[in-house]
Amino acid sequence: YESAGIKKIVSILQLLIIVYNNPSITVAIDELDSGIFEYLLGELLNIISEKGKGQLIFTSHNLRPLETIDKGFIAFTTTNPENRYIRFTNVKGNNNLRDFYYRDIVLGEQNEEVYNPTNNFEIALAFREAGEAFGSWTAFQIAGSKRKEIGE
Repeated sequence: YESAGIKKIVSILQLLIIVYNNPSITVAIDELDSGIFEYLLGELLNIISEKGKGQLIFTSHNLRPLETIDKGFIAFTTTNPENRYIRFTNVKGNNNLRDFYYRDIVLGEQNEEVYNPTNNFEIALAFREAGEAFGSWTAFQIAGSKRKEIGE
């Protein structure tokens, strides 16, 4: 049995080999990080960015690439549909881009917002109201009712 991450790597391995060896190739992969162990993802990206000849374009929800890829190669999506992609400004060579990204989420130092603020009160309220709706149901009762709904 192999993990989902290993299966994902095997499924894209041919593309990674081609982009590593061929300067005329561009490969685009959506959610490259899906299921792949964070550290291994960083190692693969580091190898491709340092020695690869082609161009790898990918999306990721994982922040590990911010620590392994040259800052000049990274673009961020914004919450503004009129200006969807930006590069961070005022990033120094010794800045950890992952920390820089987190700081921008909290302080909003860039010209565009990269994250819609989380309303923790609204989330907590929704949890409480959902809990009241379920009453004294246990997790097993909820799971059992869901299985009946989908016909198991």
